[in-house]
Amino acid sequence: MLSFTGYIQEKRQSKEIYSLRSYVESKVEEAGIKLTGSSRGGYHIRFPLPGEMKDFQSFFNLRDLKVSDIDKIISSKFDTYILTTTKKINQIPKGTSIHWVNNAIGRGSTGGLLFNNKDLTPDMLGIAGHILNKKELISKVSIVLKSKYDSNVADSLIQLMNLAQSKSDRIDIKGVHNFTTKDLAKVSSDFGEILSAIWSMSPNMNFKQTNFPLASNEKLIDFYGIRMGIEYPISVKSGVGGKVTIQNIIDSIKRRAKTSKNDNSAEESLQIFNIAHDNTMKKGMIKLHQLLNTSDIEKLGKIVGVMPITLEYLQTWVKDKSNEELVELLDPFWKFLGTKLTDKIKYDEDDKLRLIISPLGQSIVKILNSNKSIRDSLTNVARQVTLIQVNVDVKSNQMIFKKNKFKDIEFKFDWPGYGAGNKLGFLANFKK
Repeated sequence: MLSFTGYIQEKRQSKEIYSLRSYVESKVEEAGIKLTGSSRGGYHIRFPLPGEMKDFQSFFNLRDLKVSDIDKIISSKFDTYILTTTKKINQIPKGTSIHWVNNAIGRGSTGGLLFNNKDLTPDMLGIAGHILNKKELISKVSIVLKSKYDSNVADSLIQLMNLAQSKSDRIDIKGVHNFTTKDLAKVSSDFGEILSAIWSMSPNMNFKQTNFPLASNEKLIDFYGIRMGIEYPISVKSGVGGKVTIQNIIDSIKRRAKTSKNDNSAEESLQIFNIAHDNTMKKGMIKLHQLLNTSDIEKLGKIVGVMPITLEYLQTWVKDKSNEELVELLDPFWKFLGTKLTDKIKYDEDDKLRLIISPLGQSIVKILNSNKSIRDSLTNVARQVTLIQVNVDVKSNQMIFKKNKFKDIEFKFDWPGYGAGNKLGFLANFKK
């Protein structure tokens, strides 16, 4: 049990901390900084202050305060510090301290980013599997955002949702947020699905409701726009274009009654699709070159001493060779393909096959895209998908939307690179 003396001491300390908070608040407001209220994390103060520790020290030193790092975590998204008086200030004794959460956007405690991957997706925001109108969607998402993020972050995202109700495809958002470029990329890629759904329920597409599929339900479709009881599939892509896997297209064609029985066996691109789907990325790259009988695979065969080449043979061939030996042996191959590999890749002791597969992957994309009949075949198959694609790009001062029917989009083969580990896919880009 706390003694009477201890009780009085505790009350005095509480009063001193309360007075310190009032003092800090006054100094912060004098500097033109807006305070942020929060009832979570115990007694502390929150306000955004851009910069690094040296900037914080300069700011607080002028106000007779010392700022220090501390292990205590009050906010899961922002860094916590402790402010301590360096001298007696009015009735506040020297050495009085209070915790400060710096909720400057872009200063998240998770690697400098506010949002982790998928934090802002419909799944994580609790609306997957729900049919919602515009008002219901904004309301439900707002509740979750306020429970997950500090008020200035949540308010910025909510304001973006409200502004997305515009009939314009270019929406001014200057002054609405101060997200960093990296955070904006997350807003575009993940929160863009929700922004696009709201935008589609405005005069742009006149949907009355939207339905977000459950997680992993339909990989190509991000949500359905509902009008007159009919659901229209929508795919959302962020930035200038979006990667779509070949299997997404095949699955979508087979799911739709009107196209499920289409005979695509004569399509030249079908062999490409099947090889990409039925093999691992490494094996697939070898087989694609063999299917097209490329000069690249012939050049490699002369160097490794076998034709036809198999993945298993290449694994054995590189195994007993040092990276220095491989660089010397494969240099003619790289020059023939016009490929330049960085030193980091050249001397990667943990994955010697990368020296062969990465150049093969880069060259097969160029070969496929330069073949008009294969490109035309790819387009013919892809355009069987009845789908609307919405492209969303959230920039610092603008939110940009664009819609197009999937059949009116240009297609080309694409590969994200060896490091990503993905198979061959393609890009669906809006026509200029």
